[in-house]
Amino acid sequence: MTWSHWFVTPAFTSLFFLLGVLTLYWFLTNEIIRFLKNRGKHPDPDQVRTHVGVIYIALLIVGMQLAVNGTSNSWVFANFQIFAIVFVSYFLQLDIHLWQLISVIVIFMVVNGTMFFGLSWVFAAFYIGLFYAMKQVKKHRHHHWLDFVDYTIASLAFSAVLWGLIGIRYELPRNTLLWELIFSFFLLTIMYIYLGTLISSASTLAQLTYTTNFDELTKVKNYFAFKNDFERGFGQSKLANQPLTLMLFDIDHFKNVNDTYGHLAGDYVLNRTASLITKQLQTIDPELSLYRTGGEEFTILFTNYTTDQARTHIDAIAQSIREAKFEQAGNQIAVRLSVGVTQVRRADAEQLDVYKRADQNLYYSKRHGRDQVTVG
Repeated sequence: MTWSHWFVTPAFTSLFFLLGVLTLYWFLTNEIIRFLKNRGKHPDPDQVRTHVGVIYIALLIVGMQLAVNGTSNSWVFANFQIFAIVFVSYFLQLDIHLWQLISVIVIFMVVNGTMFFGLSWVFAAFYIGLFYAMKQVKKHRHHHWLDFVDYTIASLAFSAVLWGLIGIRYELPRNTLLWELIFSFFLLTIMYIYLGTLISSASTLAQLTYTTNFDELTKVKNYFAFKNDFERGFGQSKLANQPLTLMLFDIDHFKNVNDTYGHLAGDYVLNRTASLITKQLQTIDPELSLYRTGGEEFTILFTNYTTDQARTHIDAIAQSIREAKFEQAGNQIAVRLSVGVTQVRRADAEQLDVYKRADQNLYYSKRHGRDQVTVG
């Protein structure tokens, strides 16, 4: 393909270009999410995809326009401008203020050299209208096929007006405008199907990931997540000589709670304990996570904390549970914790060495009166 010759049918070229644009976007966002996770961060995939999408589309559209600016083909990427606005409004659901849209359009006009064309401002008004129309269409969801009909009608109605304005501006023949409108339908349909499939797959994967990594009852991380995080944290601790403290704790006499008050009361105690500690960890350090690693056994990884640094927080956690009010079905339930704590040592060859030591400390607490913290 050159600016003057299409060696491949434009429809096929447009299709592969669009798929390439969307696939590269999805690849970039997934790599950024994976990079952040590998560095111990907890990114929100939707926020990452939104922020990256805005920058990506802005650079793409401005870059393409600069490539054809001042030529007789300066209108050829109009369908991709339509694609861009549908992408950020319908698929990314961006909340952009009117003044922000106008600012972007003014910058684009300066780049394109159309700032003082009255028809360009009319085009801009319909472009903004397309943005808000597609956001409204997205909000009113129905059956899948009805959603597609609403999406198609709204996007094509605005595309027809926008191509009509382009036709007036560049004096394009009607058959050219008709073909471009058909291409617009073609591209928007492919985008709907392809992005819809990617987003649906990502949603399913996110649900599976959540189910795999989180405890269904307490909503905190489970043993599988702990095992992976502990393995990664242990490796980083040994490699960079950074402290890592492991806290294991049991709810004392939990079997008695089930036997005396029933399993609903036991579930309540587990839930409330997890909720109270999770909230407390957020005030201590938002990077800290609580794991349910057994029936009534929980774990916290204090990354970059020595046992001395973690001890104050550990005592505060045990004290907060000791003072908390647990009441279920009119029954007051006293909840206490037995805790075992240890730190990664140079002699530790693997994670199991650390875990066994923390577990031994936990059972020391249990055998010597419970409701206490043992560090070793």
